[in-house]
Amino acid sequence: MTDKPLEQLGLRDLRGIMRQKAPAEAWKHFNGAAETKSTFHRNPRAFHQYLFRQKIFHDVSDPDISVELFGRTLPIPAITAPVGSFSLFGKDAEREVAEGTDRAGAMMLVSQAAHFNLHDWRAADKSPLVFMAYMNRGKPEVEEYAKSAEDLGFAAVGITMDTVKPVKIGDEVPLSTKDGKPRKRHKSTPKDIEWMKQIVKLPVVVKGIMGADDARVAVNSGADALVVSNHGGRILDFNRSALEALPEVVDAVGGQVPVLLDSGIRSGGDIVKALALGAKAVLTGRPIAWGVGAFGASGVERVFHIFAEEIQRVLVMTGVGRVRDVTQDILIRDEWGKVR
Repeated sequence: MTDKPLEQLGLRDLRGIMRQKAPAEAWKHFNGAAETKSTFHRNPRAFHQYLFRQKIFHDVSDPDISVELFGRTLPIPAITAPVGSFSLFGKDAEREVAEGTDRAGAMMLVSQAAHFNLHDWRAADKSPLVFMAYMNRGKPEVEEYAKSAEDLGFAAVGITMDTVKPVKIGDEVPLSTKDGKPRKRHKSTPKDIEWMKQIVKLPVVVKGIMGADDARVAVNSGADALVVSNHGGRILDFNRSALEALPEVVDAVGGQVPVLLDSGIRSGGDIVKALALGAKAVLTGRPIAWGVGAFGASGVERVFHIFAEEIQRVLVMTGVGRVRDVTQDILIRDEWGKVR
C-alpha cells in the first residue's frame, strides 16, 4: 500500500495497490494473456519505438484534448474498453467502472459479456456509451441488446469479431465470467456487419481488426468505425502489437471511417503516439482494472485524470494546441527502442 493521497498516485501505484487488494482470480485474469504472453508484452513495448520531438518556442499552454466521435464531443481521447470481467473484483465493480468513467465524462464501450445489462450501464453512466456485441451469444440476444442500446440513447453499437477462438489465460480457456459456462467461438463473417446495419440506425463499430485486408472488408460491409485490437494479447500468441498494425489499417481505410486503437495503452504519452499514427482515440482496459481494483470509482476517475495530465504535458512540450491536430511530425523513430 501507499500513504500518498489518491490525487498523487500514478498508474504504477494503482497497479500495485490493485494487486494487493484484488482477489487472486482477478489479478491472474488481468495480468494474463495467451500462452507465453508474447503479444501481451509486445503491445506496450511497441510504443517504445517512438520518441517525441520537443518544441518549446510556441504559445501553447492549455491545449485542447477533446475529440469528436459518433457526433459526440469527448473531453479526452481515452475510452473505457469493453471488458466483460470487471465483476471479478466484486459485485459492485461494474457500477464503479461506469461511475468513474462518467465522472471523467469519458466514453465507455460496454460488453455483452458483462453482468450488467444495458439499463444498468445507462443508469450508472450518463456519458456516451457504445454497446459491443458477441455474435456467439446468438442473433436473437444480440438484436435485443442492440435495439435496446438504440432506445437508451447509446452513441453506437458494435461487434467484437476476433473471438473466432475463445480468449486464453496461459494455456487455459477460462469459463465465462458472465454465466460460468465454457466460452464459445464464432465464425467471423462480414454478413454480421451487414445484418447489424439493418437492425439499428446507429453507427456500427467493428473491433478486432489487425490488418489492411480485414479493414477493407469491414468498411465495405458497412462498418462506421474500426478498432485495431489483438484483444490485449488473449487471442493469438506472437501476434503483432496493435500499434504496429495501426498505420496499415489507417492507410487501408483512407479516412473513410475513424480508427480506434485498443491494446497496450499505459500512459497519456502512449495515447498521443497512437493519435499521431492515425488513431482517432484509444481504448483502455487494464489501467481501468487497476483503478477500480484499487479504489473503485475514484480509482477509475484517477486513471482518466492521469491520462489527461500526461496528454496535455506532451502537447505543450511538442507545441501542439489541439489533440486533434497531432501528426507524425511530433514523433521520431527510436532505433534503440525496437520491440523486443
